[in-house]
Amino acid sequence: AFLAQLPSPNAVAKNAFAHVPACANGLLAAMESPVAASPAAGVAEQLADMVGGQASGDMSWAHLSIAFAVIVAESACAQLLELGLADELFISGVRAFIQLTLLGFILHPIFAADHPCVVLGYIFGFMILVSAYEAVARPKVTYPGMFRDGVYSLGVSVLLMGSLLLTVVTPTPWYNAQYLIPLAGMLINNSLSGVALALNQMIDYLTTNREYLEVLLAFGASPWEAAWPGFAKSAQAALIPAINGMNVLGLVSIPGMMTGQILGGASPLKAAKYQIVITFFISGCTFMAVASTCAFTIRAFFDKRGRHDTSNLVKQSRLKVAQWVDPRAWKATRRKPPSSPTSAAKEPLLGNAAESGESFGPRLCWVAAPGSAPGAGGATPQQGSAVLDLDMEGVVGGSRAMTAAFRVHTQEVACVMGPSGIGKSTLLKWICDLVPARRATMRLRGQSSETLSAQAWRRDVLYVHQSKAPLPGTPAELLKTVRKLKAQRGHAMGDPEAIMRSVGLDGALLERPWGDLSGGEAQRTMLSIALSTSPACLLLDEPTSALDDVSKGLVEQALKASSSSIMLVTHDEAQAARLGASVFRIAAAEH
Repeated sequence: AFLAQLPSPNAVAKNAFAHVPACANGLLAAMESPVAASPAAGVAEQLADMVGGQASGDMSWAHLSIAFAVIVAESACAQLLELGLADELFISGVRAFIQLTLLGFILHPIFAADHPCVVLGYIFGFMILVSAYEAVARPKVTYPGMFRDGVYSLGVSVLLMGSLLLTVVTPTPWYNAQYLIPLAGMLINNSLSGVALALNQMIDYLTTNREYLEVLLAFGASPWEAAWPGFAKSAQAALIPAINGMNVLGLVSIPGMMTGQILGGASPLKAAKYQIVITFFISGCTFMAVASTCAFTIRAFFDKRGRHDTSNLVKQSRLKVAQWVDPRAWKATRRKPPSSPTSAAKEPLLGNAAESGESFGPRLCWVAAPGSAPGAGGATPQQGSAVLDLDMEGVVGGSRAMTAAFRVHTQEVACVMGPSGIGKSTLLKWICDLVPARRATMRLRGQSSETLSAQAWRRDVLYVHQSKAPLPGTPAELLKTVRKLKAQRGHAMGDPEAIMRSVGLDGALLERPWGDLSGGEAQRTMLSIALSTSPACLLLDEPTSALDDVSKGLVEQALKASSSSIMLVTHDEAQAARLGASVFRIAAAEH
């Protein structure tokens, strides 16, 4: 039915086209203009005679059965050799038969109608939707709006590149189905592969590199700056197949479109030109779709204040398109319980339990200065102007409410103490705005946090995390990234190597991978980088937990000499006595 619509003057050449991929057949036959018999057409006639000499160009069921016997034999051999692929081979063969048969029935009335609404409706109402569904069904986890993002990425890319391509191919009329549908199929199919790869890579990066993302956010990175390494890696992984394909194009084999034109009587040079055009537009469409997919994914993993948030991730429940005709997949879906949040969602990196607004248990904790009860302003014995003025409440561990009201003064070293797991680290993340508190009033030198961008606030109220795993790259690479951040531009920065020497480290450690540093070396190196950025207030989460007494003393001296106000979490009473002008304790509330 598809071949019957092709306006070729050479019926025998049309029969030869039946052995070229279907999309290329429609495009190339439509491009072919009526010409006299040529040597290439003679070759096509010989090929037609070899496959049965059918002048009508149709394919009998007997011939189809011979082709299908190859799949049956292949499946039987796989079963005999116990390859574990017999069922998949047979089912894929049956599926291909059904899909291509249906495609022929669907395209016949569309080609006959030859109306722009029908043609565009098929491309954007069916081809794009199915392709976007297939792309978003492949990752192991999903987020709300992923399908919509896939439709936008593929739809806009195909619309822009397809419109530009039509200015080169110039069919008459422009909505000619014999041009538009095969062209769109080529663009969509190749873009689909790139989008699926990019989506997998981007989600994997954003869920497995949480600690590194948190470090960059703490230094003042925007979500785009923090996720940019993942964007680059995902784009590279998705575009490498297209790049490799262009590298060997015409060397390993003649592409399908070029083959079809040559068999149809076109000169090899003309066929090569059309193949070049299609190849370049496919590459451009794939690039646009991949870039927009990565951008949409990054947006979905951060909230409005630029906090990394994985609480909306759920396990993938969609069936892939290939499983739609597999009864076993439907049975497995019916046996599965409803999708539940992934472990990443149950324990989000930055803890969003406070956003639920639910009422939590009776354990109420507070932060208080020694010898005084918590109150408005939380005044401490320290004199001087307040750098930080804080009043907040939120949730720790998803169940315990905690309130805090206090001030940190100019060049003050304030120590925060309390039992493990009570919420000291969470408190520092609230202050740095890496974790949303349920209610927070925060001022930096009298200026409300609501009047500052999240990036500017985090740059001046810098949180140094507890290292749980080695960061990627080297300290020098992290330092270079930090200095390039938009929030750090124009901000005076010190010499980290001088600070490293003051805490007993050699500056050459900056060039060593994080994974090669000991725990104490990594702590002091990160502290040196943080001090070199000269924040207004430095929030340190147990910065000396892996140090010996000598190294601990050097770090304490460096902190005292810093121009920044410092808020430090520690379990060491002696260290708190040596450093702390104010010592705040987190304790369980009395009933």
